[in-house]
Amino acid sequence: MKRFIFLLIYNLLLPVFLVISIPGYLIKMKKRGGFGTGLSERFGIYRKPASQEPQGGLYVHAVSVGETFIALKFIREWCKTHSEPVILSTSTATGHQVAREANLPNVRPLYSPLDVPGLPGRCLDRFRPKAVVLIEAELWPNFAEACHSRKIPMVMVNARLSPRSEGRYAKVRGITRLLFERLTALAAQNENDKGRFARIGVNPDIITAPGSIKFDVMGDTPKDIREDFRSILNTLRGDKPVVLAASTHAGEEALIATAIREAGAFPLIVPRHAERRPQVCADLQQAGFTPLLRTAGEIPAEIPADICYVADTTGELRDWTALADVVIIGKSFLAKGGQNPVEAIAARKPVITGPDMTNFADLVALLKADDAIICCEAEQLTDKIRLALQGGETIQGRTEKAYNALHVHSGATRRTVELVETLYQA
Repeated sequence: MKRFIFLLIYNLLLPVFLVISIPGYLIKMKKRGGFGTGLSERFGIYRKPASQEPQGGLYVHAVSVGETFIALKFIREWCKTHSEPVILSTSTATGHQVAREANLPNVRPLYSPLDVPGLPGRCLDRFRPKAVVLIEAELWPNFAEACHSRKIPMVMVNARLSPRSEGRYAKVRGITRLLFERLTALAAQNENDKGRFARIGVNPDIITAPGSIKFDVMGDTPKDIREDFRSILNTLRGDKPVVLAASTHAGEEALIATAIREAGAFPLIVPRHAERRPQVCADLQQAGFTPLLRTAGEIPAEIPADICYVADTTGELRDWTALADVVIIGKSFLAKGGQNPVEAIAARKPVITGPDMTNFADLVALLKADDAIICCEAEQLTDKIRLALQGGETIQGRTEKAYNALHVHSGATRRTVELVETLYQA
């Protein structure tokens, strides 16, 4: 009865939410190039008959770019021992683009259906998966009900729950219990996350902690340095070291680029959302820079002294990271939560963050305890960049300690695959 009431209220409120949110969602998708890529699949409209679709394999659901990269890492490991088709669904145009460009054999990129009654079941009936894998905490009530009614096992992997989110979920523990009880299994990133999920109402018997796929550094660095990227940087930076500002949010581009300039280095900016490029350029210009967009293509014949390179693209962060001398993590100075520092750590780069890294609190606490990461306030950033650029045994030791700290998660991808296999074969 409680579940019936929960779903009734959810499905009564959902249309109101969709009416409010879908116009903005469609505008965002247009800006991000989603139109013409199969976006109608979100509304249950497909381009070819179900008989021509891959069926009977694994269904993996991500959301945006970050989750899609995790999904692809999982799928690559999965496909080492499985030849069945894989459906990779995403909710955003950028995530869908990453899925398409990965061009993995036997993988069908898909836009996930909106969670309105009928659409999740229509999607599942079309592909008939043997199991569903949800990346991180992406769980929708109607989709969960559709899986349950069809007896399709559903596992949430790489699941994490920050202390802040735990507090919010705890206030509605009865509802979260109803939602999460449709899961067959939940693979948390660590023991702390495992405990948090149990405290918000998830059945402890279904929770394991195989580690973080995101933090599994095995094979995470590019095998080959992009020579075209190296050429661009060598042309622009002169004899200056390169400092990368990774996944920056509003206002951070000018703040971090200014600190990089004051430290005598060349600023390379990779904004979190590429469509923000007009505002990013405006902010940098106001700070006295001449921004050059990667999407502009051409390198000027004469390089201005105040140039700042902006990689306004999707899916290239790892390649730029491999060429940087120091990496600064965005969303940690003027926004809350921080972005993922793992790619920089895996590439053995000195890492600097702002004061707020709550989205990665457990990892940062581990790194801080071993003096393996530099955390600072905005006004200290220039001095910390200078310190990191000095190199030497202290900085080298810090990068090695950070890399080694991630090895508690080594093999997490394979362990997660093995967990899913137990459900897939059941």
